[in-house]
Amino acid sequence: MPGGRLEVSESLEQGLKREFSEETGLSIKELNNIGVCDFSVLWTLPNDSTELLHHIAILYEVIGAEKIGSSVVQFEGQDSNGYDWISIDKVTPLNSSPLVQQATEWFRTKTIPVKRSSYDYRSLS
Repeated sequence: MPGGRLEVSESLEQGLKREFSEETGLSIKELNNIGVCDFSVLWTLPNDSTELLHHIAILYEVIGAEKIGSSVVQFEGQDSNGYDWISIDKVTPLNSSPLVQQATEWFRTKTIPVKRSSYDYRSLS
């Protein structure tokens, strides 16, 4: 799922459109804010220590997107190699981030949980 950090003085909408374009090569026609989710992830670092990461994500529904280039433009600091569409039924903790799992749940139920969700990737190995 496209995402990232805002640049200086960038609005949420501008940042989302920029990140979406950078990571998919598509431009957004319309956006709907669907809510905010809050989750923590227990993550194993390269040195085998663990860190509890706290994420707060603002989710948007993208309605209509059109191709603006032949592929994702690579540049220093780019954190995406492009995108791949998979069926919502194939989204699992093994192939998707907690944020993708939250968005998938929204598609199924049209709700976002109020309580913080927790994920422990150590249990998936």
